[in-house]
Amino acid sequence: MNTMWITLIGGVCLLIYGLNVTRDHLQLLAGEKLRDILEKLTENRFIAFLTGFVMTLVLQSSSATIAMAVGFASSQLLTLTQSMAIILGADVGTTLTVQLLAFNLANYSLLIITLGFILTQILSAKKKSYGSMILGIGFIFLGMWMISQATASFKDAELLLLLLNILKTYPFIALMCAAIVTASMQSSAAFLGILLSMSHTGILPLTQALPLVIGANIGGCALPLIVSLKTTDIGRQVSMSHLALKVCGAMIIFPFLSGFENIVMMTSSELPRQIANAHFLFNFAVALIFMPSIQVGAHLMNKIYPLEPQPEPFGPKYLDLNVISTPSFALAQAKRETLRFSSIIEEMLEKTMVLIKTEEDHLAFKMKELERQSDILYRAIKKYLIKVSQESLTEAQADHQLLLVMFTNDLEDIGDTIDRSILPLAKIKMRKSLKFSKEGFDEIKTFHRFVMQNFHRTISAFTNNDASLYQEVVVTKEKVQNMELRLRETHLDRLRKGVQESIDTSALHLELLTQFRRINSAFSNIALHVTQEQKD
Repeated sequence: MNTMWITLIGGVCLLIYGLNVTRDHLQLLAGEKLRDILEKLTENRFIAFLTGFVMTLVLQSSSATIAMAVGFASSQLLTLTQSMAIILGADVGTTLTVQLLAFNLANYSLLIITLGFILTQILSAKKKSYGSMILGIGFIFLGMWMISQATASFKDAELLLLLLNILKTYPFIALMCAAIVTASMQSSAAFLGILLSMSHTGILPLTQALPLVIGANIGGCALPLIVSLKTTDIGRQVSMSHLALKVCGAMIIFPFLSGFENIVMMTSSELPRQIANAHFLFNFAVALIFMPSIQVGAHLMNKIYPLEPQPEPFGPKYLDLNVISTPSFALAQAKRETLRFSSIIEEMLEKTMVLIKTEEDHLAFKMKELERQSDILYRAIKKYLIKVSQESLTEAQADHQLLLVMFTNDLEDIGDTIDRSILPLAKIKMRKSLKFSKEGFDEIKTFHRFVMQNFHRTISAFTNNDASLYQEVVVTKEKVQNMELRLRETHLDRLRKGVQESIDTSALHLELLTQFRRINSAFSNIALHVTQEQKD
């Protein structure tokens, strides 16, 4: 293979790798702030636009931002109007990346790589991402230099001249080719980076570049479309809206391509900067045209692709795979799902006393359904957290991930205890028509209420990350153990007095105390882990 072709392919690979490294480590550094930005999102479409813009500046990937918007909409956290505004903001935000690529820093690429490497070696584990980010920037500009060197040798090649003539004669074909190539690369920034590299050598005039820029914008819709295939109807609506906005923008601007070229030429005398500016102006024009009528656009999309309400099988609501690459947000979503999981366990725990008291068969079936739902969420959360752990996590994020794993394990243990131990005891009581003594039932009810209070305390500590509440849970463990011993003694007193109900239900009574104490121990284990970690 010709050396120039090897250089060209190597340069493209290095450019894409550099973009990915830079994006990933920017997300790692700014992920915590990203959540705060998202929490401030309101129904105001202009705030949503700014949110999309800022998110893309942070993530350095409009595809990632839009993929998240698809996920949020699927989880019913965003409306279609909000999502479309975020998309428009993201598309404008991503133009900054191309503006940075337009700087000719090829001569400094090796220096940047050296600096990045040194920083990765001397910085602490928490700060290594700064070095990796700089290293990625160096790879980007080195890759672009390699592409420009390779394409410079093709400048007088007959095949290239023929290709450029076709692109000039048939701009629509150029647009379609750019869209297909960008879709296959799943990165409009990478494709535009290649165009900028070619423009540095003068091999690609602005006239031929403009259809390619517009095509790259359309091709950039591919990744969100692919992601939306695994989501709900509203998620697909969002990704289709993204494509529709870009296609409509192209249809408006394409007939006036020569006028658009004149405007672009006025922005700079340098060809690479003109291409970067064309990318910005196209996305800015699309936002300017469609932002005022975004609600109308959402209404039209609902007409074109109407949502059909249909019952969905029970499953996780917040475990969005599209945000796995942003661990801070992925962990926040996992926490929301864990709290949902805890509410099911809470309902099961509350219903145990109702079942023991009322002896209603239908309640036993309800408990089985809750157990089935809890198992579904447990498996989903566990699988999700494993995927999160495979990302680059900060020390704090790793601790958070471990806490979620332990918490979900303890919740699952509680659910299993209720299903495999307490529920069978209730069925035995119903089948044999056994009755607790009034004093015995009151004691079990009091013990259950005490355990429920500790459960609520644990959930509150987990929700608010409250160290003092965790400490209270730890202290309460000994109180629960002492309470169990005291209740066992009073039960034995009734046995000695010959209370018939206590004699008949003795095994059930003592086993219920054991199982409720075991459930309380599950809360205490996680609280003890958290308090020990904080001391360390």
